Amino acid sequence: MNQVIYTDQDRNAIRFSDFKKLDSDCPFSGIGVKYVVSGEEIYFANDKKYSVRVGEYIIGNEFTKSTVQINNTSSVKGLCIDISSGIIAEVAEFYAVNGSELREFLLSDQFFVNRYNVQNTGLGYALLDISGKISSGTFVSDFEKNDLFYSLAESIVADQRFVFDHLSKLEFKKLRTNEELFRSALEAKAFIDQHLSENISLDTMALQAGISKYHFIRVFKSVFGISPYKYQKSKQLELAKYDLLSGEDIISTAIRYGYPDVSAFSKAFKKLFGLSPRAARKSNY
Repeated sequence: MNQVIYTDQDRNAIRFSDFKKLDSDCPFSGIGVKYVVSGEEIYFANDKKYSVRVGEYIIGNEFTKSTVQINNTSSVKGLCIDISSGIIAEVAEFYAVNGSELREFLLSDQFFVNRYNVQNTGLGYALLDISGKISSGTFVSDFEKNDLFYSLAESIVADQRFVFDHLSKLEFKKLRTNEELFRSALEAKAFIDQHLSENISLDTMALQAGISKYHFIRVFKSVFGISPYKYQKSKQLELAKYDLLSGEDIISTAIRYGYPDVSAFSKAFKKLFGLSPRAARKSNY
């Protein structure tokens, strides 16, 4: 079942799918987003395989050659959104200093096709909201009175401007090499974010990225401006602060995030936030 929720003459569209079996071409129109609400969908886009699971989406444009396969005993539900090239171009020109270059990146064969988790992008929050409203029957398709597609385009442009800027910074000569290395860094960052309480080793991070440790450190720092170890520690401290403000004990919090004692935890915490864990909890900072 492929239900058309909305479509217009500018080729903006929203569809909701529900399949157990499917093997089909999967064109993208303008900028297209395929979000998996439940189950798993397998995409073959530009000769690369993407296993897109619940809570993840793949994004491409009209130059993306793609097929999709679904083979499941239970229903696999998905949300498909197409945003017209005109809206994407308009938003890219408005929101970017290098608008023409960003627009070309978004709407040409240079576009960075990739899989994302909804928890890690601005667009993800909108996809969660729309799919939830469609599933509950509370979605209102009165598009003339709101700016939904422009809002979605803004999220896409913001997310992809990050991709564009960081791909441009990589020092490797071949675009395909840059794309694969950047994709590896994104995968590793997502893996770190999902396992912050586990104190992942550098070996595990590099293995997730699929490159050597030295190469991984170099690429990660080039993309995110921070070493993978420091990124992991800063994110852990952000979670630790949240735990403390929620009433967690300082000692147990320090141990949970891999610090040998309260002193080491307090020193790292104060360096990042400017005050001690005890002071932060008292001030509710």
